[in-house]
Amino acid sequence: MIHFDQISVIIQGPYNGDVTNRVIASVRNCLPGTVVIFSTCDADLPGKIPGCDQVIVSPDPGVFLYGQNGVNNINRQIVNTLAGLTRVRTPFAMKLRSDFAVSGHDFLNFFDSYPESEKKYQVFSHKLLSCCYFSRNPREGVPFPFHPSDLMFFGKTDDLLKLFDIPLMTKEEAYWDSAKLPPFQYWPEQYVFINCLRKNHFPCDCDFLDDCRPENVEQTERYFASNFIFLDFSQFNLVPQVGGFSMETDPKSFESCYTHVEWLRLYRDYVDPQLQVPMQDQERESISNLLRTYRRKQKTLHCLINILVLPLPGNLRKHARRKMMTLFMK
Repeated sequence: MIHFDQISVIIQGPYNGDVTNRVIASVRNCLPGTVVIFSTCDADLPGKIPGCDQVIVSPDPGVFLYGQNGVNNINRQIVNTLAGLTRVRTPFAMKLRSDFAVSGHDFLNFFDSYPESEKKYQVFSHKLLSCCYFSRNPREGVPFPFHPSDLMFFGKTDDLLKLFDIPLMTKEEAYWDSAKLPPFQYWPEQYVFINCLRKNHFPCDCDFLDDCRPENVEQTERYFASNFIFLDFSQFNLVPQVGGFSMETDPKSFESCYTHVEWLRLYRDYVDPQLQVPMQDQERESISNLLRTYRRKQKTLHCLINILVLPLPGNLRKHARRKMMTLFMK
């Protein structure tokens, strides 16, 4: 049994005032006795952040910009998380974003639930708890291999150090192929895991973000079954504090994410053939139902917008159509 005083919680990211304060308070309320570390590159902090045992401010490695709105902050995440982990003196640690609160500690019940691994693919001494959203299934939707979610991790401190003690992304990797959108070689989540594998001498021949050769798909599944336990928001007691994480408003973003039951199937297929997996996957059914509603709405709006933009000159029509679709599908 894991006791709260054996856990350090690294809350990493920018300081967002009341949002971050709510996150810190949720950890104090739901995980009393844990060590709370706020780790950031944000130099503009208030004099004291209530509820924190330690506050770490690291030099800002900067971000990579793409167009007007695209931002890749992978290096900030690596710096913040690693700076926090190196201060941890407890055997267990949680990496938590500064815009995600916790609502309980039931996730601890999952930590020892699926202990078996394929030794050839076992990177960590113990599985890490990770989130279903946005752990990508390379067989579904737009396929991205080696893409575990980075929203939250819980596990042994040494294992989390192994995951995040990696080189920073270079400019060459961030602007790897200017002919593609996005132009970077790997998504941030892929970058962390792929570099962890390579640094620790595990096979990984993924050359770019959608390199879904059959051997990469199988390797992804084997690594996921042997190194992670994917939990949904409710199982992980995770509560987003900002927009952009709502399945109801943006179900398309969740289409290629694993569900917990789908992870159980990986575990059964590659590790423990005796595992009884539920026949019904309510989470997948919910995503599918929301997607059907979303697509019906999208189709209807598309027809109406085509009528509305018809009087416009041809060079303005496409821009207006795209802008209106973005506005009305929010």
